[in-house]
Amino acid sequence: MNIGFYHIDTQTPDSDIGYLCAREMIKSAKARMQSCRVVHFTDLDSPAVKGVDEVRRKPSEPMALLRMRHHAGVPGDWLFVDTDVIFQKPVQKVFKNPFDIAVTTRNWPHLKAAVGFTEKMPFNTGVIFSRCPAFWGEVYTRLRLLGPDLQEWMGDQEVICNMVEDDACRYTIAKLKGSQYNYPPALAEDFDDGKASQAEAAILHYKGPRRKTLLLGRLKQESRRCA
Repeated sequence: MNIGFYHIDTQTPDSDIGYLCAREMIKSAKARMQSCRVVHFTDLDSPAVKGVDEVRRKPSEPMALLRMRHHAGVPGDWLFVDTDVIFQKPVQKVFKNPFDIAVTTRNWPHLKAAVGFTEKMPFNTGVIFSRCPAFWGEVYTRLRLLGPDLQEWMGDQEVICNMVEDDACRYTIAKLKGSQYNYPPALAEDFDDGKASQAEAAILHYKGPRRKTLLLGRLKQESRRCA
C-alpha cells in the first residue's frame, strides 16, 4: 500500500511542526505496516521529510491546487493523509472493498458538532483512501473555478464533499467511520468516552493547534523514556 502526504517548507513555525509530525507519522506507519511505501508530495524546493521512500515534486501553485495535482498523478491504491496523523493499527484491509474513493465521516461521538460546518463538510479529508486518479483530476478542475483563498485552503475539502454528496456522482464512494479511521484525540472539554474510543481507532488525527500540542507533548514524553 502507498501512503502519500503533502507538505511544503513555508519557513514558519507551523511548517517546522509539520516536518516533525510527518516524521512521527512515517514511523507509526512503518511500525504497523512494514510493507507500506510512504511518499512525500511537495514543491521543487522543500527539503524531503526524513524516512520517506520517495519524494514527488511539482512546480509551485496555490497549496490546495498543488496537493490535488499530486493526487491526480498517482494510479493504484493510495492512502492520502495529513502530516498530523498517527497509525495505531494496520489499515490495508480497507482496500479489499470495492470503491474509487473512500472518505471518512465526522463520526466523532466525543466531540461537539460544529453547527453549520459539519453539515456543509460532513467528511474530513485528512484521511482518504483512493484508487482513482480521475476523481482528483476533477477536484482540481473544479477547484480552479473557486477564489484564490479557497485554492490555498479548504477549497479542496469543500469540492470533495460536494462531489461525494452529489446524487449524480459518477464515482463509487465508500464512507468509513471517522471514529475508526480519522479519530481526533480528546481534549479536556470533550465528552468522557474520548479516551476509551481513542484506543480502538486505527488512525488518530491530531488536527488543529491544540491537538498538535498534545502530540508534541506525547513525543517529548516518549523521548524522555528512551533517553
